[in-house]
Amino acid sequence: MPLFGEPGQRIAYERYPHAGGGPPLYLIHGFTASAASFAANIAPLREHFTVVTVELLGHGGSDAPDDPALYGPGPAVERILGLMDALGDERGLLCGHSLGGAVAVQCALAAPERFAGLVIINSASAAGTPAWAEAARAGMAELAARVRAEGTGFLKRTRLYPAHSRRLDERSRELLTRDFDRLTPAGLAGTAEGLIPFVNAFERLPELQVPVLVVAGQRDRDFMEVLPGFLAQLPHGLARVVELPEAGHAANLEQPREFEAAVIDFAREIGYLPAADGTAPRHAAGSSTLNVLGGLLVAAGLGMLAAALVVAQLGKDGGRSFVAAEPEATPTAGFTPVTAVAGTRTAIPLPAGGVATLTPAATVSGSTPAAGAAVPPSPTPTATPRAAGAAATPTPTATLAPSPTPTATATPAGPYAAIAGPLRVGVGESATYFDASRPVPLRVTWVTPSGTVRDVHGVTVTFPSEGCFAVTMEAVFPDGVTRTAVVNVAVGGATCGG
Repeated sequence: MPLFGEPGQRIAYERYPHAGGGPPLYLIHGFTASAASFAANIAPLREHFTVVTVELLGHGGSDAPDDPALYGPGPAVERILGLMDALGDERGLLCGHSLGGAVAVQCALAAPERFAGLVIINSASAAGTPAWAEAARAGMAELAARVRAEGTGFLKRTRLYPAHSRRLDERSRELLTRDFDRLTPAGLAGTAEGLIPFVNAFERLPELQVPVLVVAGQRDRDFMEVLPGFLAQLPHGLARVVELPEAGHAANLEQPREFEAAVIDFAREIGYLPAADGTAPRHAAGSSTLNVLGGLLVAAGLGMLAAALVVAQLGKDGGRSFVAAEPEATPTAGFTPVTAVAGTRTAIPLPAGGVATLTPAATVSGSTPAAGAAVPPSPTPTATPRAAGAAATPTPTATLAPSPTPTATATPAGPYAAIAGPLRVGVGESATYFDASRPVPLRVTWVTPSGTVRDVHGVTVTFPSEGCFAVTMEAVFPDGVTRTAVVNVAVGGATCGG
């Protein structure tokens, strides 16, 4: 493969031209992977695009310097933009898998005029919150130290090693295993220390200006748990979501034809490719679904395959859980239904080794808890604990007791207010909560322990002491209806509801 960049920090790439000069599609792989992550997709995508695969520093055929600073998000973005310049591509469609998805977000934030759109595939590193990034920092420092001391051999006994995968096609598995075996301690440690802990841009997601397609393999539980919060953080209407129910973390390889159709349809939708035969864009066929929900997806089903980005279950957002609400007719696999938000039933992803609760919110006109007021426990339904034998992640000291699954309530006919955000935090910690209402409200008012804020999509709340605190949001909808959502947040060792 050709190399681009300065000696010692060159990145490997390959350009697959389109016979008719089709527009460029750049593909970026994930942690411990390589361009082989897209081996099964290149030929079909090349029928529509000029495909360019890029290998991150320390991976595949790229250089693997010792200095972790060279792996950071800034240098990574500069290399990709520099490669685009060198190849004469003023603008492109950028697709990233896992860690590559977070790098793609950083590229679009740095140079939005260079990208027609982003495609993000099962990227917990892009979707994780600042708490996720903090957990990743500690875990990756430990991984880097061990790799430097022992080499990379021990990683072949983990699920990061592609030879263990039963979901990949034979050719992709062989190529990815070959490239995994080429990894060096310097390349792995440099990525673990210099890139992964700093690549997350969750707090800057509202600044994104380019359309986003999220490809979600539903069997990747780690990604599906953080996805609602990620989508809620994006500007309304920016994100489209394609769910692939039979795919896990490597969604583009596990359901390749559905993935490719989704990318092509997205490119047509945003005008990057011409419509097929002069007709309107078609959506991905088969069992996938396309959801354009103003930046919010409520996932309909979870699998158990963990994300290959972070070792030791770090993709669990530090043990926290996000909640999001949208009407649905029946409980979905992997969720426990709870009564919430003006009668709306809510799907809550279970946190590893723990349970989650959401306090029902009244439909009110007028009265809301005072800022910072603690609220007494209420008989809130809680999600059942994870089954015995399932993987678990340490959680904060607050452990909520399980309670029986409630009877499902009717789906509301009109607008409803909803909040997405963590249910447990530590004393003195901050957490971010988002407006997940449907339809999009005309205006919202937040009442939190940090004060009252109006007309913002999300708020960051600091919890100064142990207790059960209310985060309240009042939403005014276009038809004049007012709804209020409340989330009770357990701080420290407190228990809220149950």
